[in-house]
Amino acid sequence: MLHLCPLLTIDDCGHYEDAGVVCSAPSPTLSSNSSIIRLVGSADTFQGRVEVYVDGAWGTVCDDEWDINDASVVCRQLGYTGAISAPGSASFGAGSVPIALDNVRCTGRESRLQDCESASTNDCNHNKDAGVVCAMEYSIRLVGGSNYLEGRVEVYLDGSWGTVCDDLWDLSDATVVCRQLGYGNALYARLSASFGQGSGPIKFDDVNCQGDESMLHLCQFSSTNNCRHHEDAGVVCSAPSPTLSSNSSIRLVGSGDPFRGRVEVYVDGAWGTVCDDEWDINDASVVCRQLGYTGAISAPGSASFGAGSVPIALDNVRCTGRESRLQDCESASTNNCNHNKDAGVVCASTILIRLVGGTSIREGRVEVLLNGDWGTVCDDGWGLTDAKVVCRQLGFAGALSAHSLAHFGQGTVPIAMDDVQCTGSESRLTDCSFQTSHNCDHHEDAGVICIEAGFAIRLVGGSSETQGRVEVYLNGIWGTICDDGWGLDDARVVCRQLGYSNAIRAVSSARFGQGSGDIFFNDVACTGSETSLLDCVKSTVNNCGHGEDAGVICGTSGSDTSTIRLADGYSALDGRVEVYIGGLWGTVCDDDWDLADATVVCRQLGYGDALTAPGEAFYGPGTGSIVFDEVNCRGTELTIQDCAYSTIDNCQHGEDASVSCSSSFAAYEFGKVRLVEGNSKYDGYVEIYYKQQWGTICNDQWDKTDADVVCKELGHEFAISTSDASEYDTGRSSTKPIWLDDVFCGGSETRLVYCNHGQWDSNYCSHGEDVWVKCNGAPGLVSGTTIGLVCGLVGSCILLCVCCILCCCKSKKGPANSTTAAPSTTYSQVPTGGSDPGAPPVVHYHPPQQYIHQPSQPMQPSAHQLSDAEAPPPTYELVISQPTKFPLVTGAVFEIPQQPSDPAYPPAPLPPGQNPPSAPNPAVPQPQVISNPMYLDADDVIT
Repeated sequence: MLHLCPLLTIDDCGHYEDAGVVCSAPSPTLSSNSSIIRLVGSADTFQGRVEVYVDGAWGTVCDDEWDINDASVVCRQLGYTGAISAPGSASFGAGSVPIALDNVRCTGRESRLQDCESASTNDCNHNKDAGVVCAMEYSIRLVGGSNYLEGRVEVYLDGSWGTVCDDLWDLSDATVVCRQLGYGNALYARLSASFGQGSGPIKFDDVNCQGDESMLHLCQFSSTNNCRHHEDAGVVCSAPSPTLSSNSSIRLVGSGDPFRGRVEVYVDGAWGTVCDDEWDINDASVVCRQLGYTGAISAPGSASFGAGSVPIALDNVRCTGRESRLQDCESASTNNCNHNKDAGVVCASTILIRLVGGTSIREGRVEVLLNGDWGTVCDDGWGLTDAKVVCRQLGFAGALSAHSLAHFGQGTVPIAMDDVQCTGSESRLTDCSFQTSHNCDHHEDAGVICIEAGFAIRLVGGSSETQGRVEVYLNGIWGTICDDGWGLDDARVVCRQLGYSNAIRAVSSARFGQGSGDIFFNDVACTGSETSLLDCVKSTVNNCGHGEDAGVICGTSGSDTSTIRLADGYSALDGRVEVYIGGLWGTVCDDDWDLADATVVCRQLGYGDALTAPGEAFYGPGTGSIVFDEVNCRGTELTIQDCAYSTIDNCQHGEDASVSCSSSFAAYEFGKVRLVEGNSKYDGYVEIYYKQQWGTICNDQWDKTDADVVCKELGHEFAISTSDASEYDTGRSSTKPIWLDDVFCGGSETRLVYCNHGQWDSNYCSHGEDVWVKCNGAPGLVSGTTIGLVCGLVGSCILLCVCCILCCCKSKKGPANSTTAAPSTTYSQVPTGGSDPGAPPVVHYHPPQQYIHQPSQPMQPSAHQLSDAEAPPPTYELVISQPTKFPLVTGAVFEIPQQPSDPAYPPAPLPPGQNPPSAPNPAVPQPQVISNPMYLDADDVIT
């Protein structure tokens, strides 16, 4: 379009300088269903009666079924952003040319009017001629790319062109741009001024498209920005639908060298030459780059490489030199030439690549020309990314597959490259990392199968445009995909490639009917992040029949919060669960269906919690698809689609799931926890709220991590202690249900119900296994203050104790040179006292830890450790039998050490046969014994 060219809106001209053109006739390569379009009958360029050029003549369009969708396609085809209105009834006057089209039915997403459904016969007159009024603002263009399908995105707004900032820029935004320009789907969303920095204003920032908008300005965006031009956004689009363009390849013939020859192109199923009218170095450069060379040295004409014998396919070729393929250049397919004017090229032959041994020009063993010699590529590390670079270098749209082990036969030339590692963005194979030394044989020669320009994908056989059997267009024909390994990640890539926001279901077993023709792919294994199905791992060899054709159900913007309803119930509060997905209602299988799942459904419908969750088609079997299986909700999700579920089922409608909802909301939140029967609010048995009733939790797999989550949920910091799985019977009894078992928390959960756990109300536990928890007593919000206070208090106590000990020691130690007796067991006889003076004395023995210091007399010397030659301490019987050795101690009062009351320090055991002494008589003086490390001899008695 002319407005995409550089121009000035300020001029110093007069009308005597008005420009004009003389055009050639429309290109006859456009088939009979193709056309050129114009607006007439108005002084304004953006509105008028629609006329199309069909089969060599202009004609009008009848307004039968004419609407805004049809008008939008016309306006976008003319370079406007869309249509304001679609007037009929010859609003811009009655035409005088034939009526070319009737009953036009566009969806609004087509890139040209001739792509819409229409009838070429009509029952109209010119009083029904259709017209349009187009919107002029928000035109869009791509600048700075290597071809028309890529570049920096620029928008025309408020009278000037401006760029788009890459904040939030992603593939959904790029898809809208490509669609608005009439191209295929977006392949890449480029950031950081990938196609060079623009100039002038930055028109849009924070663009956030859903992906199904028809024009970029219909997406959410900000007209203010904080960006610079190094953040300019760009896109790479796929080519328009292959049904609308000729698939071409190119070759050089008539020379003994591969880098020069007569140019022949493959157009519409046949090879043809190119006439040298207007042939120049720009045209030759495009041809050479398309063949994998770095450029052209010359562009000879006049059949310099001999006259061809095939038809003359192109004339008046006018390349700018930046196109990636010759068929992207302007040209005419009619000519006034003969083969004496066949065009040729001489390419720069520093680097060359070719495919050998295949059954077509698209496939073969990879051979490269390095330093004047052809050589093969070893398959070590060879993969699809490397194959893409090869195919792109040869001018193809992409790689279908990468082959190893001499799939296309063993080469005979040297092995030129090994350990090739491409990133996929290289323009030539030699730009990739590789080794020229190798340890390979020719049975490891690498090969590729390339895809000609125009890979496309479509859905067939569904009840709406968002669903159907997946068919791909490869090398001029449509084919299907086998469902081996087909899953939701694969479906996501397909749906995104088609411009939809998400995939709802991956369908197998020819659910949308069996296709015909080739089965192109098998064992597709996408990660879900690819931009094209071609980027996924897959096999091109299959053992499938069309009974295994794969399909998808795609979601449009907002479909991921699908409508939900209850069918065939006794009231609005109960019934079979049905979900609206991809334009159809479907049921839910009852595998793993429980009250938590039902509660999510009820809350999604605006009701209270679920009362029951019946399965087995309790309210009757549904019809149509079963859209969800193995639903596993925690009970806290907002919608059923937020839950875990499978889209592949093995169910029948006799297993349809149902719910019965409460009309009022529960007194407590679903899954709430509390502690009961404890000594304080910080401890007790754990109970959880489910089915509008409190119940307990079994301690199977329970540990402190689970207890920590409970305490945090209750506003504490952590659990001090808890039960564990080893406690089989605490003796507790309760009439409450046991709701949960096998709880397993990671520790980061904010609620216990978010942890993994077994099915609700499904366990083999008793209340003797109920979980109990003791939480720390300090709420998390004051923990810092509390810790500070506790640390200060403990520090003060320690300091006070140290002072007291020092004071006590100073008062009792006596002379500074006194020493502390080492602990040892001592014995003495002490009268029992009381009324029986003849009673045997009590032998007091003193364990090593019970010793005291006597400040009034010198300390006793320390007992030494017994050697093997020394006798052990005397026994009880020995003390009694030798009264002269161990005399009675009378008339002395000594300090008695007191036994600690702490149970960790029990009193010393009595000797055998002794009973505990009776309580002392306060009227009788009580003798006391010094604990010292020496036996008391007669000389040791102190009076």
